[in-house]
Amino acid sequence: MPRADAGATLATELGARAQDVQRVRTPRGGTLLGFRCTPDACLDVWRRARERHADTGWWPFITHTQPSDREWADLPGDSHRDEARVPFVDGLVELQAGELLSEAETFRPPTGRLPVRDLDDLAGRLTAAVPHSAPPRPAETRLATFFARPPEWICLVPTGDPAGLPELLDAPDTPNHTPFPGRESLSYRDHADVLREWHDRFGAEICYLDTDALLLSVEKPPTDPLQVARVAIEHYAYCPDFDQLIGGLPEIAAHQAPARFWFFWWD
Repeated sequence: MPRADAGATLATELGARAQDVQRVRTPRGGTLLGFRCTPDACLDVWRRARERHADTGWWPFITHTQPSDREWADLPGDSHRDEARVPFVDGLVELQAGELLSEAETFRPPTGRLPVRDLDDLAGRLTAAVPHSAPPRPAETRLATFFARPPEWICLVPTGDPAGLPELLDAPDTPNHTPFPGRESLSYRDHADVLREWHDRFGAEICYLDTDALLLSVEKPPTDPLQVARVAIEHYAYCPDFDQLIGGLPEIAAHQAPARFWFFWWD
């Protein structure tokens, strides 16, 4: 287990003054450190700290909420994973199939085409609907693309499993996203299950984390058009609030799924 003083040392090496580093205990007995950062420098500071994770054991994330202002839930919540079936993301997509197929009506030609039959048909039609000749928007490398007010805090957490941060920090909360049969919302363990799968497949890592939003840095985003379409479907199943952020499935497939940053926000 990384030592707390090692985290404080890392914070000062990243540019924080020792007296300005906040330290709080998390509900599961861990430590959360945080310090203010110039908004324009946050992404660079995150990258520097990320490069040192293997040596320090402290995972960084950018956020709007300072450690002393964080609120903690009573329980992290159980996973909805069906242990007889993996991966979890596929199960989430199947649970959202009805909503996803309805979403397809927004980009299906009004005449001359039969209704979308199933998720495979949806992926094929989505592939045809996306202008793959255009690369993802380059502005997606800037945090200002995602936030009206840029974040200015860097937090550090001791963990060997960064995808598990939702369980450690009770975030993000998604009370309006209730995909399960009993209308339960996503649990923090569900978030971790999704993030572990995307990390294994695409090298996705938590870059920003707050109470209702998540930004992933993606080392190997999909490039094949059909795979891009399938990943866009996964994104929508995980975060149906995209209509307020990016748009529908074609916009997700064009601008988010093949990009180096994936942003999710639950209203």
